Amino acid sequence: MRFGDISCFQSGVAVPVFSLHSKDSVGIGEFLDLIPFGAWVKKCGLNVIQILPVNDTGYESSPYSARSAFALNPAFIRLQIIRGAEAFASDIENLQKKYAGEPKVHYSDIALEKRGILRKIFDANYAQLSRNVALSKWIETNPWVKPYAVYAMLKEKNGEASWRSWSEDQDPTDLRINALARKSRKDTLFQCWMQFEAEAQFKVASNKLTEMGVRIKGDIPILINEDSADVWCNRKYFSLDDRAGAPPDMYSYSGQNWGFPTYRWDVLEQEDFKWWRERLLQASKFYHAYRIDHVLGFFRIWAIPENQRTGILGHFSPAIPISLSTLTSAGFMKETVEYLKNPNMSKDQLRALLGDATDACVSKYFELLPDTNDRYVLKPEFNCESAVLNTAEEQWVKDGLLKVLWNRIFVPGTPEGEYYPYWYWYNTQVLETLPQNEQKKLSEILHANEAAQDGLWYENGKKLLTVLAKETDMVVCAEDLGAVPHCVPRVLGELEINSLRVERWARNWDAPGQPYYEVSEYPRLSVATTSVHDSSTILGLWQEDGFDRNFFWKNHLHMQSEAPQSLTPDLMEVVIRNIFRANSLFVIPSIQDYLALSSAWTPKDPGDERVNTPGTVGPHNWAYKLPCSLEELEANTALSAKIAKITDERARRSLR
Repeated sequence: MRFGDISCFQSGVAVPVFSLHSKDSVGIGEFLDLIPFGAWVKKCGLNVIQILPVNDTGYESSPYSARSAFALNPAFIRLQIIRGAEAFASDIENLQKKYAGEPKVHYSDIALEKRGILRKIFDANYAQLSRNVALSKWIETNPWVKPYAVYAMLKEKNGEASWRSWSEDQDPTDLRINALARKSRKDTLFQCWMQFEAEAQFKVASNKLTEMGVRIKGDIPILINEDSADVWCNRKYFSLDDRAGAPPDMYSYSGQNWGFPTYRWDVLEQEDFKWWRERLLQASKFYHAYRIDHVLGFFRIWAIPENQRTGILGHFSPAIPISLSTLTSAGFMKETVEYLKNPNMSKDQLRALLGDATDACVSKYFELLPDTNDRYVLKPEFNCESAVLNTAEEQWVKDGLLKVLWNRIFVPGTPEGEYYPYWYWYNTQVLETLPQNEQKKLSEILHANEAAQDGLWYENGKKLLTVLAKETDMVVCAEDLGAVPHCVPRVLGELEINSLRVERWARNWDAPGQPYYEVSEYPRLSVATTSVHDSSTILGLWQEDGFDRNFFWKNHLHMQSEAPQSLTPDLMEVVIRNIFRANSLFVIPSIQDYLALSSAWTPKDPGDERVNTPGTVGPHNWAYKLPCSLEELEANTALSAKIAKITDERARRSLR
């Protein structure tokens, strides 16, 4: 959908659809809740609603664990308005009452129960639906639907297990998918029908918002779950030999392994990126703008071998490897190179890591290096994290074995004879065992290799993002957080893609004192915000250990007084007003930070307002529910008036 001409600064609010609730919704936020929410947004002088992904995730609460890049989440369907639903009014009402007073979203239970009612409605009306011309035509014009429906049907028949554990149909052909659709026509049509209804309701909401002058900014994750219809039926586009993740950083020593397969971009390019183009066209049915999740992955993804568990033994892909010939030409013997990718240790060195378990571990997991009496290497079958972590050893022993595994300079690449630098190569025990001249020479080679990557990443990012930027008329925004290569801002600027500025992280990290950038210094082509779904809210940030409130308050907000210990609604307004002075084209704080402007919904524990805490698993994630209904939000005229005053000041500023 076309965003429309942008003649003034844009202001918005970020909220997950699942967090909304109204008198009509059943257990969870629904697509049609966006309409009354949009009316409140308009009243506040805002004009953009930013949402998280709304793809089908089955019974998994994370919106980033989609089982389809195209299918919508049936949990967001409004049951009452479906034709034939009146026969199950009591079921719907009971489900609505069951979750109405819950402070959190019980996603898995709600998704299961709503699908159960949807199935009852479908079964009761199957005779008519099997002959429904509109439904049949919609299936024909959406070629992704049938493979998805067959996958979803088979997944249900296999107890929701991953396709990789099915006894058959793990690698389907188009003919087989068509045969399965005919064989299980009713069950397959049920999956299609849910998508038909979900799309119709989402389009109604999107069109209504367009009429109001409110735009929807969607979220398109770069990666797709391995257990998805797309990987199941379009295997050629994905590599199951690698998993995508993130390299180590200040928050995670061993990096992150997200478990998602990487793309085979060469195959996608051979088909002119058809799969990506279709994905964007599907999204453009609903969105006026969209956020590219983890845009750095389009420049280079952190690829981790399938048999590793953490992210520490990954490497960037694409990347220019270091070849064996480069190393031997520099004077390194082949035996030295082997040592640098698979170091050996003496028993005394192992004892420093494994303590009293050394002798037992040596006999189980190590073998003598040929032609030596006291140099040990891990046996090939234990030379990966999965094997180490699957042993029956106590955790401290496993940690010691991992340190042995991580004591290296190189991660082997493919083909043999190509190597990638281990993330912490400069701080390993094995480096210190080399003569000083070899350490110096190796350091020069590795630094030169690092510097050589930027040109490759520029070309790759420019090629892939051009497809995304030019395919539709949606406004494109990028989530460019993390260790950003030098080429990224250049490519985003050339393609007119908005970057992201999260106020707490928008700092000059290389300058003394690491000062915050003034919001007036943010690039015009950017989205500015106070917090994101993976961070604490502003109220939560204020209570975090390590957050220097005084530095933020005095040096960034330029307040004369000492920073307050907590933020009242009036003090919160100081923070919100600051971000609204940003030079960014878009300012889109989270709904939680807006609600903090009212004492009516100040949380007892700001941690309860977090949408997600990365690196953790549990019912606290992806369960945030607004502390008020949409009707109560609409009735709080003091809050909407306060927000409207802030947004009006921004709207009246000239874009020049």
